[in-house]
This record gives sequence, C-alpha cells and structure tokens, in this order.
Amino acid sequence: MAFLAYKANECFNHQYIKIPKDLFINPLYKHLNSDSKIIYGFLLDRLSLSIKNNWIDEKTGNVYLIFTRKKIQELLHLSDKTVTKAFKELKACELIYEKRQQCSKPNIIYIAKIKPYFGNSAQSRKNYDSEHGNSTTPESENLRPNKTNNSKTNIDNNFNFKNFDNRFRDTTGQYENLDRFLANANDFIKNEGGL
Repeated sequence: MAFLAYKANECFNHQYIKIPKDLFINPLYKHLNSDSKIIYGFLLDRLSLSIKNNWIDEKTGNVYLIFTRKKIQELLHLSDKTVTKAFKELKACELIYEKRQQCSKPNIIYIAKIKPYFGNSAQSRKNYDSEHGNSTTPESENLRPNKTNNSKTNIDNNFNFKNFDNRFRDTTGQYENLDRFLANANDFIKNEGGL
C-alpha cells in the first residue's frame, strides 16, 4: 500500500475532536490519563448535538448530554473499566457531573468549563502564559483593535432571537441544520438591527 501524504488543499477535509490544551499544561488536570482527556474532548464535541436536540436544563439553562458509557465504549473502542476510571477522574476534577435519572434511563451528564490556574494568588495571567511558552513583550500587551467595519457591540434589547431560532427547527422542534443556523445568525442579527 502506497503512502498517501496530504496535499495543501486537503489538510482540513476531516472533522476533528478538540481537546483543550489546558488539560495538558494546567497543573489541575495534568495528572489525568490520556483516555480521560480524550473522553472530555469527545463529550465537549457532543454538546453541539445537545444544543441541536434542545437538551437544556429549564431551571439552570445548562446544556446536558444523554450519552451512555456503553456508547462511549463502542465509539472509542475502550473497555468498561477504562471508561469508568476516566469518568471517576473527570468527576474528581469537577469537569463533569452526572445526574441519575429514574429507572433504567441513562445518566444526564453536565460538562464543566476548565478552571484557569494561576498558581499562588500573586501570579498573574501574564506569568502563567510566559511559563507555558506564550511569552509576551510590553508592546504585545497593548490591546490591538479588531479591524472590522462594525463597531456596534451592544445587543439591542428589542432583538427577538426566538424568531430567528424557529426558522431552523423542523416540525418536531429539533434543529434541522445547526451549521446553517450558526452560519446565518450573524447576518440575521445585522438585518434585524440586533447589533
């Protein structure tokens, strides 16, 4: 079988699971094993499907997943023991929270945001970045303006997101095309005077 190297126009033809870099450099998460980090990235990726399915807690507004460990085992080709250990690690780091449902329904999984680490309280973000290879110079610390023609940054209180949102739902109330929904959101807001 011949080696098939990528050409310049083929480099981004795949879908990717993003794993946050902080899981590898932040001391709060460096101890996690690779399986835990991959599962966290995989669960983050599944949040878009949860949004598409409107799986949002009515009381808190938090997005949740309905995703069995068995399904994770199958998709990632991992054993039950490996997935269970990874979930325990993610829970211990407070990166996920599982809520039991009644009877034999799968657990609801909430995904937590990664906590920044600044060491002792005197350590600043600048020091954190420079320790991890993101060195800054005094010149680069000055904020650079974005080079857009749109300087309106306040959202108009009269903007009705529901009108826009409903344009992309099918008859069952599910999003029919989340990519199209997100791609057109900015144009809709501009046309409706929301920004």
